[in-house]
Amino acid sequence: MKGKFNSQHARKNSVSGGEYVNKKDAKMAQGLAIIGMIALHLFCRIDNLPYNVHIFIRKKPLIYFIGLFGDCCVPIYSFCSGYAQQIMYEKEHKIGQGIKRLPKFIVHFWIIVILFSLIGILYHSLDIPRTISDFIGNILLYKISYNGAWWFVLTYIWLVLLYPIMKRLADRLNPVILICISGILYVIFYYFEIIHTIYISNSIIAWIWNQLCLIGRTQFAFILGIICCKYLVMDKIRNLYMKVKMKNLCLLICVAVTFIFHCFVQSLIVAPITGMMVLMCLHLWDKPDWIERLFLLLGKHSTNIWLIHMFFYLILFKNFIFKLKEPILIFIGMIIICIAVSILINQIEKIIIGAVRNLVQKN
Repeated sequence: MKGKFNSQHARKNSVSGGEYVNKKDAKMAQGLAIIGMIALHLFCRIDNLPYNVHIFIRKKPLIYFIGLFGDCCVPIYSFCSGYAQQIMYEKEHKIGQGIKRLPKFIVHFWIIVILFSLIGILYHSLDIPRTISDFIGNILLYKISYNGAWWFVLTYIWLVLLYPIMKRLADRLNPVILICISGILYVIFYYFEIIHTIYISNSIIAWIWNQLCLIGRTQFAFILGIICCKYLVMDKIRNLYMKVKMKNLCLLICVAVTFIFHCFVQSLIVAPITGMMVLMCLHLWDKPDWIERLFLLLGKHSTNIWLIHMFFYLILFKNFIFKLKEPILIFIGMIIICIAVSILINQIEKIIIGAVRNLVQKN
């Protein structure tokens, strides 16, 4: 009983006393994820490159491998989401807190859909908004055609809605057993989504099956986030890490080995492994203040960057960002443009919400 009490007390201190640290770490993790996402979408290509390439490895551009390394972005987002859901439960002891926040997220997504649909009309785009049916399909998330990165919007919603079930499993099952079950499900759904895609003629059943595959492929990192929060895994690893000599050198070697591993094993199936390794290294790294501020800035705008970055190279403004030619300039340019537009979107959202509140109060 004493051990159980100490464990609960430690969790309570971790959530309440270290709440600011947890929020800061989560934002920096989101910043790391968005770096990976942009690198993946811009540079994970081999043929018809729209930018200059200076270094090749085995006849493939080095920048391709850097972009490939960014495929850990979704596992990092999923991990952070699971971790955040568990933190909210530990803090409030109410299992539905995350679900209550979904409407705000959905409204924010709607604002972005409407805003870029209007821009598409002004620019006479053939891709957005297309037809009323396409617009409604994207708004209601049953037909994602405007922006390929939006697939994770509905998957994230499903994960949050499924959190109460996952939490019960985490409470009742041994964590190792739960991780093994979740990992097996991940491999199965990965196989049927990526390697051996099943063709289903019925559109409704095909949509349901696709959603199941996406949930199955993301639940593994989400459950890892729940378990890591529940059992204070990050804190325990940090306590062990503090005993290591030449800490930052060890982290650098760890990231380098993970990168080289992914260069040889280029399958997306290892993304949760590479994602967790890089995320842990970021968490343990004794970061300079300017690095922390940079990751926090990216984390603050990560949701908007995720939802809008494809418009600046693939959809509305095709190849716009590639005019900078050099990969480093392209990457920095994309970050700057997305943050600037993100600030504008946040201001527009504040104006809309303020106007709605005033209208409700008057009535």
